[in-house]
Amino acid sequence: MGTMLENMSEKQSGFHIDVGILDNDACALEMISLLLRQRDAAIRIGWSDTNAQYTLERMVFGPLSDAVTVKVIVLDLALNGISGIDVCRQIRLRDSRVGILGVSSYALDQYRQRLALAGAQGLFSKQEILSPDFVNAVHIAASGKSADVDHGFLSVEEAYARLHAVPKVAHAGISARELEILGMYARGLTTGEIGGRLNISCATVLSHVNHAAQKLGVRKRVEAIRICRQRHLIQG
Repeated sequence: MGTMLENMSEKQSGFHIDVGILDNDACALEMISLLLRQRDAAIRIGWSDTNAQYTLERMVFGPLSDAVTVKVIVLDLALNGISGIDVCRQIRLRDSRVGILGVSSYALDQYRQRLALAGAQGLFSKQEILSPDFVNAVHIAASGKSADVDHGFLSVEEAYARLHAVPKVAHAGISARELEILGMYARGLTTGEIGGRLNISCATVLSHVNHAAQKLGVRKRVEAIRICRQRHLIQG
């Protein structure tokens, strides 16, 4: 109730929140943009992308010519060629200000823990975008707070600090994608299932595993998973 009253006060004072949206489905992108604007006059769409690379260029590699400094990113997790969780992690490693909310049409349990560890502030189904709860979550994330404390999502500053608190030696140079794949194996997924979820071939999945194992100085996948668990780099 308090949040709703705060939102009404913000609208009356001319307060606004610039939001960026990443969704590889152009129709879904337009629908999310339309719904957010209709649900809350305080929300403005700063930019929208169907290509994850454009979003990373905006947030990680340097602003584009049409760049708007957004306070919240609404991020689809099922992207082409890259995981939304990986995009979130790359942004959070370099940005301690923007709030990130994940959205998905698929079962949320498969993403929630990994997205929280990647530095997001909440996760919602795409159906929930229609609800007042999602609009409130946008306001909460814009203020830098966690929109879902109960499921382990941290504030923006806490998430940024946690990612940077892991000693670099613990990573052993392992990439975010390699950790993501090892984490999927740790949760019992097969090579084919991992490839399907990440939209990559089985050969690419195995290549990532081999690279990670080499960096950790081991030969078997099970050994790489064990070491990453011990170093708290993956869960499962």
